[in-house]
Amino acid sequence: MLRGGGENFVKNLFSEFARRGHQVHAAFAADPFGRYPVTLPELFTVLPVSGWWFRQSGQKWLSIFGSRIPNGSSIRPLWDRFQEGLGWRNFRWYNLRFTKRIGKMFEDRWNDYDLVFVNGLDLALLAAAFRPTMLWLAGPLSADHEPQLRKVPIVSADGDAFLQMQQFLGEHITELSIGMDGSRFHPAEESERSNLGWDAGHCVFGYVGRLTELKGADILAKAFSQVSRAYPHSRLLILGSGEAEQTVRSILKPQIAAGHIKFHPGVDHQRLPFWYRAMDAFVLPSRYENFSNALLEASACGIPFIASDVGGNRILRQSGGCGDLFKAGSVEDLVHYMRNFIQNSNEKKSQARNFSPVIRAKYSWSATADKLEWILNSRLALSCSFKSSEPMAKSGQPL
Repeated sequence: MLRGGGENFVKNLFSEFARRGHQVHAAFAADPFGRYPVTLPELFTVLPVSGWWFRQSGQKWLSIFGSRIPNGSSIRPLWDRFQEGLGWRNFRWYNLRFTKRIGKMFEDRWNDYDLVFVNGLDLALLAAAFRPTMLWLAGPLSADHEPQLRKVPIVSADGDAFLQMQQFLGEHITELSIGMDGSRFHPAEESERSNLGWDAGHCVFGYVGRLTELKGADILAKAFSQVSRAYPHSRLLILGSGEAEQTVRSILKPQIAAGHIKFHPGVDHQRLPFWYRAMDAFVLPSRYENFSNALLEASACGIPFIASDVGGNRILRQSGGCGDLFKAGSVEDLVHYMRNFIQNSNEKKSQARNFSPVIRAKYSWSATADKLEWILNSRLALSCSFKSSEPMAKSGQPL
């Protein structure tokens, strides 16, 4: 779909793979005219899966209606469960429809490929019936899926998903971590801060991602509402949109009116480092997080974080990441750490800046591509050892 973390992982990893000389054919959902929502690398052979694709059909209007229901109302939990259930059914229907289209599209071309790489179980089971297949999961599946997962030659994941599924899959699952471009995501003075109308006297908290309940958008809104009253110089930068946006705007109405909050629903990924550098601290209040691209990118830019104590956030902190973890779902605990940051911001920013080189060395797309080549060599005996920074002429079989 080229909209979420899993799809961006595939695009970025195989961009590095294509630069090494491997031939990459990319099939993603496209609009009825064959256009992708983002630009794919020129080294890819693109195979648009054209159609009308809606994974969040009607969610925006349901969220607007839901935002009118008071938080303390007995109806609110019922409405939230209804909306969540409808969202999962929409997502499931999308996956089944997309898988059917792929089956028809590739029925006479499976043998053209040495490997099929997907990030959905339905697609993996389809492809595994024809060619060596590698499944990468952006989040964990339960032990109920073990029989299906074992039908896929290679199952991989990162972060919390890898740790959870390793408990029942053992050596059948292998770790393949996300990466980022350290040549772009790094500390620097140039940022978007002055364009926002904020200066060094303000304390800017930032958020990057979809505005959803799972991502804790409501928790962030409630916490900042309290912090801004105690610290009038605090500011909030939100990069993203989603079904919880109306709820966030409702909670933060006074702060928005005062100009203390800036919303930017869509940001060019090439410019994203300049937006991270406009922040003093990055806040990730997710109720669950496997392993966050945004948290990694912010850390690479030398920005300290305040994140919920869940999944991949905990993994990054334990590996030395510079930030604080608050109790997941707790507005009060998030307020505590945001206040603490304001009082100790200089020390925390200095520590984060010094930690940036460690993050950029450990999490790179080159390192991830090295690991993928190793997996394909060791598990499928595929010769994948080009390791060239310059693209080779297209020859042989594509991945």
